[in-house]
Amino acid sequence: MLKRPIPTTGEMLPVVGYGTWQTFDVGPSPSQRLPLHNVLRTLFNGGGTVIDSSPMYGRAEGVVGDLVVELDARDRAFIATKVWTRGRDAGIAQMTQSLRFLKASPLDLVQIHNLVDWQTHLTTLRDWKTRGQVRYIGITHYSVSAHADLEAVIRSEPIDFVQVNYAMDERAAEQRLLPL
Repeated sequence: MLKRPIPTTGEMLPVVGYGTWQTFDVGPSPSQRLPLHNVLRTLFNGGGTVIDSSPMYGRAEGVVGDLVVELDARDRAFIATKVWTRGRDAGIAQMTQSLRFLKASPLDLVQIHNLVDWQTHLTTLRDWKTRGQVRYIGITHYSVSAHADLEAVIRSEPIDFVQVNYAMDERAAEQRLLPL
């Protein structure tokens, strides 16, 4: 599996990961979870590690947590999630729930989703990183219209990860964000 270094630490991370939006929002039945168990097993067997989730993905965080434990793969999984609420207390509650659902302590990566209340959450995440509750912190936004705001954050704050829409049909990130 092709890997790239995380710029802030040099830790190598596979370039391919798995996003859990919609597909991992399933119930507890074995018939619903078996295909997802197989997906994660295939990911790990192929050298992948990154699993991206979010509290906004329904039951996905809990399903990921259960399956990673079932596969005895916590040492192979790089688990990323997001915080996307307003206010310090609401953010802490959301991230604490993510820790519980994902059965991961520390979380490998927590990103501030779509820059929602980013100044508040960045303060909390820095504290969590210092205390060892999260290894990396990041920001996200899906819209090209937010690139100027993302650029300002990247230039002014020590961020480990930036997640943007970048695809064959959406290459605007090449102009301002990727060079940073």
